[in-house]
Amino acid sequence: MTKENLSVPTLIIIIATTVYSFSSMSTAFYMMGIKSLLWFVISCLFYFVPYTLIVAQYTRKYGDRYGTIYDWLRESLSPKAAFVTICLWYCGYFTWIISLFMKLAIPLSILLFGEDITTHATLFGLPTQYSMALFAIMALFLITWLTSRGFQHIISFLKVSSFAMIFLLFLSIASNGLLISRHPHEFLPNLVQSFQMPSFFKGTNNHLLSQLPFFIFSITAFGGVDTVASLADRTTGSRSRFPKALLYSLGIVIALYLGGIVLWSGAHDLSVLRAQNHVHLGNLMYTLMGELAQRLTETFSLSAPHAALLFQLFIRYTAFTLFTSYLGLLSSITYGPLKSLVTGTPKALWPGRTAELNAHKMPARALWCQAAVVAFCILLLSFNSRLLGNLFNQLTYMTDVARALPYFVVAMSYPFFLKKAIIPLEKMIIPNQKANVFLAHSVCLCILIAVAFQIWQPLMTKSYQDAFSLILGPAAFIFLAERLFQKFEKRAALRLEKM
Repeated sequence: MTKENLSVPTLIIIIATTVYSFSSMSTAFYMMGIKSLLWFVISCLFYFVPYTLIVAQYTRKYGDRYGTIYDWLRESLSPKAAFVTICLWYCGYFTWIISLFMKLAIPLSILLFGEDITTHATLFGLPTQYSMALFAIMALFLITWLTSRGFQHIISFLKVSSFAMIFLLFLSIASNGLLISRHPHEFLPNLVQSFQMPSFFKGTNNHLLSQLPFFIFSITAFGGVDTVASLADRTTGSRSRFPKALLYSLGIVIALYLGGIVLWSGAHDLSVLRAQNHVHLGNLMYTLMGELAQRLTETFSLSAPHAALLFQLFIRYTAFTLFTSYLGLLSSITYGPLKSLVTGTPKALWPGRTAELNAHKMPARALWCQAAVVAFCILLLSFNSRLLGNLFNQLTYMTDVARALPYFVVAMSYPFFLKKAIIPLEKMIIPNQKANVFLAHSVCLCILIAVAFQIWQPLMTKSYQDAFSLILGPAAFIFLAERLFQKFEKRAALRLEKM
């Protein structure tokens, strides 16, 4: 099989910029200010660092296998538990794929026109909602076609989005650094103001336990380790290079989150930003980068035309970065989870030639089947039917908990992995049994808190349907996965009888 020969530095760049989210960092600054640092540190110490170490160890053992989570769990737990978990993992990504394709036109419109025109734009004379659906479906088919033509296209998307993100980070760090250097007397007052501002999360206050919603947010900000790990088998030297790159990326991601929050908090008066009525989470990245351009304009006394140019450059480059990030993310999540599910599990589970690889060693049939289902869902949602919209919202709720459970199972399996001595303890990344068990328990506890709060929150607001969906979703997905695996076991038993 042809594999991409990626160096460790290239892998580090791809992994770090995939896991790190500029949007999550800017949201953290806007919602909690400097107080968000505490929750990011807690999430780092008890979730992100332990989970990355666990994934690095599994990748070190199984990095050349197709199945990712399936291979990790098959030996530690059982083939059935591994299959049910990878089905949950895939279902969690499926609704996200639909949502991302439907939002893809927004950063593109800001990049091209300097504003979001998706609320009134038309294609070929079609109404706006159908135009946006058509654009999303065209993008879906294009990415599917490119992905089916070879893994190098996924790597190309990831490289472009990674370098675009690096430049955005440089732009943000340099600009905020300039503001701090020109207004050093504002740095500490801004930090104090940022600390004193109330939490933007509804129903929270300055008491630590009331800020639990932000703990859940900070955990999700470190998502994506499993996505990049699912691509490990398509790179040369994956069992040695990938774990090393994961561990280096861990430090970079932590530094980017913590450093970014300090820089934004020290360079800007959060109370002034919060006072702007037009700001919401959908346009927050563009608003903050636009505000950064405006502060630079005032600091260096630029003329009106230069100020307008700088503003447009900042928001359009932000849109370009977000657009390329979407493309990189979509190319990896339309391939990685599906590849692990279909080609990494026993082929007898899947009908016909679904799991077959094409000449480019890609599961083309499975990719096009997935694209057809996603396109159908996008088309249905374009009708703007209240019923269909509610159904999709409920499906999203159903996958919220389902998305977290695979991480819990992966962490829970780790002590069994250690107990079975699949790798001698002295050859582990951390050659200490108690330390490795602590990693697993720490991740499990964090995810249990997150899941419990996800279910408790709608109950507190008497949104019983949402709470029911959160519980029903994983239960339904587990039931369907078990039924599929039982059919496979029956087929296997019949074959043995005939022999």
